[in-house]
Amino acid sequence: MNREIYNTQKLDEIAQGDENFVYDMVVTFFENATTEIENILSYQSVENWKSIAEAAHKLASNFAYLNAHSLHHLAADIEKSILYEHNLAGITEKIDQLCQEGMILVHQVKKDFCIPNTN
Repeated sequence: MNREIYNTQKLDEIAQGDENFVYDMVVTFFENATTEIENILSYQSVENWKSIAEAAHKLASNFAYLNAHSLHHLAADIEKSILYEHNLAGITEKIDQLCQEGMILVHQVKKDFCIPNTN
């Protein structure tokens, strides 16, 4: 992805200058997004579509707070396709894209905010 993939404008507005709040929210995003992407990959291997949709819903919210618009829309589209349209055509490719680009974002956030390894 050769474009700006996120920004903290929404978080900055909510934080009203509290940099610790922004950092804490970004760390929470990092932890949650990493977990949900791992969950999606696990669910995909057993074709647990409902759980994929639920994880995509959680990711969509997380991506929205970081203004990662393309990922937010992709996650919402996956959720909608599975739960409401019952349309699995092309869903594997969408899931793969979400996980790949989501991990790029996760790694970028980790780098930008110097988030330590959590092993």
